[in-house]
Amino acid sequence: MSLRRLGLALCVGLLAVAGPVLADEPVLLRFKFAKGDKLLYKSDHDMKQTQTILNMKIDTTTSQQAIMSKVVDDVDASGKATLKTKAERRKVSADGATGKFEFDSKSTERDTTSAIGSAATPILERLTGSEYEVIVTPRGEVAEVKGYVELIADLIKENPQAAQFTGAAAGNSGAKLGEQDSLIALSEKPVKPGDQWEIPFEVELEGVGKLHGKVTYVYEANDKVGDRNTVRIGITSEVSIDLNINAGGAKVTGTLTTNSSTGTAQFDPVAGRLLSAKRNFTMGGQLTVEAGGMVIPVDTQQEQTVSMTLLDKLPD
Repeated sequence: MSLRRLGLALCVGLLAVAGPVLADEPVLLRFKFAKGDKLLYKSDHDMKQTQTILNMKIDTTTSQQAIMSKVVDDVDASGKATLKTKAERRKVSADGATGKFEFDSKSTERDTTSAIGSAATPILERLTGSEYEVIVTPRGEVAEVKGYVELIADLIKENPQAAQFTGAAAGNSGAKLGEQDSLIALSEKPVKPGDQWEIPFEVELEGVGKLHGKVTYVYEANDKVGDRNTVRIGITSEVSIDLNINAGGAKVTGTLTTNSSTGTAQFDPVAGRLLSAKRNFTMGGQLTVEAGGMVIPVDTQQEQTVSMTLLDKLPD
């Protein structure tokens, strides 16, 4: 799920040769980065949300697409890499109770007058083409994000709605979570087909609440994408988000948890590249909104699809 994108995300590696992988022998998978490498990923995030408020249903759909470039600026002795990261292009659309919203970085048209547009457009413009740093360990864990929150700090200072829209309200912890969504976390030990490993997490999200749970990975099989030998990895998530949000005079509390989760990643162990990943999950729970002296229960159900694909070049 996305928090930076709360409505709240993909890089690379291995320290082994192709022979053991194809022979189904245990292999130690590790992200491997080379200074100067440039990776291009197309990411898509679609969400359908239904909220029931006092017997009235409100449907919201959002679609976000971005082409992210990640340039390996430095690799230290332990293999930890600094990735200069930026969105080369970005498209966003939303349709819900507050109306429709469209943003396309390739278009000259901008919505700056609607409720969503006035909050989101300036930030989306700033986040497209602007660079920040993501520090990634050899296992694919995001150790640090530098410059993302600072990039838009002036825009969200007086605009809590914009802060929630971008996930910047969650500060650096939210930025790390968003970047981790674009990676897979590799096992500490050598693995072979059938092996699985779990990555537990508990993250305090500034201004949002607490996220906790685990991601389970399964080395499903050796596979192939085109002429590239790959490791196919299954992904499932168990996540709870304990919300405690104060914004725009309203307080939102409650818990959202995953109801179902499936996913698959294709990893090229020789080139050290995540070729693709796709995850589907549903979340739901009871929230409470306190505003204007009223306490309103809100049943919230979400269905999200997140995918990413490694590109050879920037599309025309």
